[in-house]
Amino acid sequence: MKNEEKRDYNYKPVEELTFTDDFMFGAVMKHKEICIGVLERLLHIKIDHIEYPKLQKHLKPFYTSKGVRLDVYVKDSDRVFDVELQNRKFEALGKRTRYYQSMIDMDNLMKGEDYSTLKESYVIFICTDDPFGKGLAQYSFKDVCLENTEVELDDKVHKLIYNAYQKLHPCNF
Repeated sequence: MKNEEKRDYNYKPVEELTFTDDFMFGAVMKHKEICIGVLERLLHIKIDHIEYPKLQKHLKPFYTSKGVRLDVYVKDSDRVFDVELQNRKFEALGKRTRYYQSMIDMDNLMKGEDYSTLKESYVIFICTDDPFGKGLAQYSFKDVCLENTEVELDDKVHKLIYNAYQKLHPCNF
């Protein structure tokens, strides 16, 4: 018999749930109109439609490979969007976004298809802390040439990390 890790689950009453609770995040984002609204506000783009939002989509390409569980995964005709809610700090957040992106690409490019058919993709992490400690509300990443930053790789990959942490300061009256 395997030694299984015992987890204590502390369930909150529904009245105490917030957007950053996994259940509430999924319950809210499963509605197309709300999901589109959140994406449009975060990305400052127009989205006319999306396929039905997939919650907790599992991607595991090989039996021995590490898989991923995407919190909210949606597509439109030209783009794919993965929205992740991070309630804890990860040391290797950059590598995590890289791995998620690679799994999304593997899921979207079938054998024999040309690389040009890969859709533009957005990997979005909403963090409940400031993952880089620089005080920015948004951290946006894309591949550019280090020797000349005017030269972009144009791989159509967008990695955005949002800092939803808000430090409360006492009012000074």
